[in-house]
Amino acid sequence: MKNFSLKLFNAVALIAGISACSDINTAGGISEETEGVTALLGKKFSGAVQKGPFVEGSSVVLKETSAEGNLEPTGREFETKVLNDDGDFKFGDLDLECQYAILTAEGHYTREVNGERSHCSLRLNAVSNLEKRNTANINLLTHFEYKRVLNLVKSGKTFAQAKRQAATEVLGAFGVRIEVPAAEDLNIYNSSDADRTLYHISIFVDTQDFTDPWNGEGDKWEYKMDPANINCSKLQAYVDKYADDFAEDGTLNDSLLAPLVGNAYITNSYFGNVMYEGETGAKGRDKYELMAERTQFYRLVLAQYFDFESCTENRWGETKRIDKPLEVYDDEEDENKLQSPNYFLCDGFDWHLTTKQHIDSLKMRIDHEIGSMTDPRDGHKYQTVIFEHNGKTYEWMAEDLRFVTLSDLPSNGKKSPFITDGIYSWTNAMQIDVKYLWEPVEEGLIDSVHQGICPDGWHIASTNDWKNLINYVGNAGNLLDETWRTDKETAMAKDMTGVFFNKFDFNLKPMEKKYLNVTYNTYSHNTFTRDKEMELDSLLHHYTAVGDTEGVEWAKANLNSLRDFQELQSSLKISVNSGRGIDGPSGPQQRARVRCVKN
Repeated sequence: MKNFSLKLFNAVALIAGISACSDINTAGGISEETEGVTALLGKKFSGAVQKGPFVEGSSVVLKETSAEGNLEPTGREFETKVLNDDGDFKFGDLDLECQYAILTAEGHYTREVNGERSHCSLRLNAVSNLEKRNTANINLLTHFEYKRVLNLVKSGKTFAQAKRQAATEVLGAFGVRIEVPAAEDLNIYNSSDADRTLYHISIFVDTQDFTDPWNGEGDKWEYKMDPANINCSKLQAYVDKYADDFAEDGTLNDSLLAPLVGNAYITNSYFGNVMYEGETGAKGRDKYELMAERTQFYRLVLAQYFDFESCTENRWGETKRIDKPLEVYDDEEDENKLQSPNYFLCDGFDWHLTTKQHIDSLKMRIDHEIGSMTDPRDGHKYQTVIFEHNGKTYEWMAEDLRFVTLSDLPSNGKKSPFITDGIYSWTNAMQIDVKYLWEPVEEGLIDSVHQGICPDGWHIASTNDWKNLINYVGNAGNLLDETWRTDKETAMAKDMTGVFFNKFDFNLKPMEKKYLNVTYNTYSHNTFTRDKEMELDSLLHHYTAVGDTEGVEWAKANLNSLRDFQELQSSLKISVNSGRGIDGPSGPQQRARVRCVKN
């Protein structure tokens, strides 16, 4: 199997004894030529019934099968009850004419997701060779394989071969490649790979919605939460569909897997990159560890279904079309619906479900022309981009300014001031006194179109210039070049993953790789000016409502200074996850870049 990402389950064969009595004859029965059918006298054995664990009083019935070895019931049945809410049961002193027995349990169970008693009862089957067994559990995997085992025996397999093949096929359909000789050895509270698989499949079934469709009356959410609206026949039909589907060829139909795969994708997307530790879950196991296991199990489900290679850095930007159904949430219909085909995008770490339109948009060129300009001060030539927006033509440098100048910042004991080359303090960029890094800027010192350190005929990009640019390209990500990627841990922790293509030729590069952002010198007057009276009314109303007389006096005394502080925006920061791309207001920066715009 090709890996989707991380593997939880190693291909470890579980060692469990299961005794096959004989071969199958051409008539489909069990031949007595090699070992023969064995009658059992005074047989005792125990087990546990689990979806979650069946509750005390649930019924467990053993059906005797014919001494002819054809797995046909004789009509004799033996019944016992589940002894406790852990699902435990016992049979004793059974006289059976064949060691092959069919087990059926029916009752309510404790739900794994919330620990509550199930609203519906459930019936689960198993078939087992009891000759050398002291225990035989009944669970979802025994139910899923039950009819498949019967069919394999009828087709000529020995019972042991049929059991081993059916269990392996069932787990393989979910992407788990382990050999399991007997599904009735598994227990949701044990720790082997196969046991954990059973647990997470059981959890998935427990999360399904078996309510009847909303009738349009009252609140839809309340309707879905009311147990009276659950259709219990849907639960039984759901688990039986798996058994019926496996019976013929040992595989699952894509449409049956689609809900599980959809759930797997959502769970992996939300929780796949989280470190889990802390609280205790079922039977003393750490519940965050269980969630980590579940997301990793779901990765195997995804890998099996979609046949994905791992999404790694060298596949960044790759896309895949998958012509298999997937159940996804439909916003308009407010319900999960099957859709196909589906499109996935690799961001260097994981595959993400997206749309054909989004994939096409990633490389769709944004209308612009390429130009150039030469700085007469040093002869440096820059590429430019030219575009029209709201009836105005803009020409921007498509590269950061690289004019070399002396820094206006302290030289840290050096004999000469620091030489800047592309990284400027705000006052150096604006070509004003360095004291304005700390003092309020005098009115009229910065023009509405401010040349600053840009060459003649060009000006420092103002906040409004940046806003108009980002509005034109649609998103700050469309300005980025393709170096806006970093190591996996940083990217995941900062939510800074994504696929960006340089479709506007703007060549925006990060200032540093750790946090993937870039800061530009800019300016704007009155961008963040507040309405003084409205602000005062709001503050006074708040403090008066809570009876804070000191707050009222503070608001009256400090409103002017607050307003003054907001009047000048001196820089902006653009990062992968910054939405519109403009963070502000912010104070004057000592390290930022410059883009120049033609006057």
